[in-house]
Amino acid sequence: MRSLVRAPALATFLMLCSPAFAADQADLDRCKFVGELNKADDGISACDRVVGDTKISTQDRANALSSRCGWWWAKKDSDRALTDCNQAIGIDRNLTAAYLNRGNVYLSKSDFEHALADFNQALRLDPKNAWGYAERGNLYKSRGDFDHALIDLNEAIKLDPGYALAHFSRGDLYKSKGDVANAMTDMNDTIRLDPNYAPAYFVRGRLSYMLGNSPAALEDFGKAIKLNDNEATSFFNRGVAYYVTGGRNADAIADFKKASELDPKDAYAALWRELAERRNNSPSHLAEAAKQLDMTVWPAPVIRHFLGELNIEQTYGAAFDTDPTTKTAQTCEANFYSGELALLTKNKKEAQRLLKLAADQCPPSFIESTAALAELIPLK
Repeated sequence: MRSLVRAPALATFLMLCSPAFAADQADLDRCKFVGELNKADDGISACDRVVGDTKISTQDRANALSSRCGWWWAKKDSDRALTDCNQAIGIDRNLTAAYLNRGNVYLSKSDFEHALADFNQALRLDPKNAWGYAERGNLYKSRGDFDHALIDLNEAIKLDPGYALAHFSRGDLYKSKGDVANAMTDMNDTIRLDPNYAPAYFVRGRLSYMLGNSPAALEDFGKAIKLNDNEATSFFNRGVAYYVTGGRNADAIADFKKASELDPKDAYAALWRELAERRNNSPSHLAEAAKQLDMTVWPAPVIRHFLGELNIEQTYGAAFDTDPTTKTAQTCEANFYSGELALLTKNKKEAQRLLKLAADQCPPSFIESTAALAELIPLK
């Protein structure tokens, strides 16, 4: 997940120059890219008017093009964004914001080499730019280079302690490293600095869930949904928390159903809905959901197992992969979901064995890991 970037407090963040004598100040202000998607259309329209002003100063034109690049990136239109950033840099080769915006565009296109080059150039131009360190840190994090990522994110926060998104990125990095305590601290700081940032509630909910604190997880997932009710993953994770809490199967089904409606191609939402429906003795929707899923890739074998098309040995065979990381992940899931199926069919001994394997072998960040631990408690 790549989250949108909110403007930090630093004056270097996408500043437009002082008011141009020709351009309308209101349009200059609205054109400024601040990373809030709900303002993108208005921002682009304002930038269009600024760029279209024949009397605009050269510097204001470059700044407006850079901002419009940012808005197009926020709307996931990387081609238009790249065109605008290239034009902005063509006008002013020392415009830090344009390199940072273009770096984000390249990152969205998985062009890591050009993205890194742009972030490096931005920091050469402005070595005290917190936004630049945060973005380069995010790039390193996306590449699995956690050491360099942490160095850059630490520097971003040192330069701007109030930079909420840098705290969020560092917290998410700590979560990936399994450092739940530091991850929780950064998520708390993110929410303190930006109480309306839904992804922070989502990640903090996941952390609470990993710690076995389902009530706190439910509360945070609920807040994330209240702030953004179009995010399937928040409904999915709240559904899991409802499921393992016990006695909340109807609530779990409702959340998994909503997650599937928002993202019909999410195989895990369909799979967990099946678990909750079976536990609740409700009609199954898995066969219907499978029609919209890619049944050629994992976890399709698990779904086929639930549909009765594969047995457990065939499911484990499909979990094998020559890549050790992939094999570990798929075997973990084969153990967990097979354990859940055994539990649903009243085979307590087999369920206990398989869920114990999942609890022992699943990566701690996997939702199946915490779920397996929760499911084992009443089986002891």
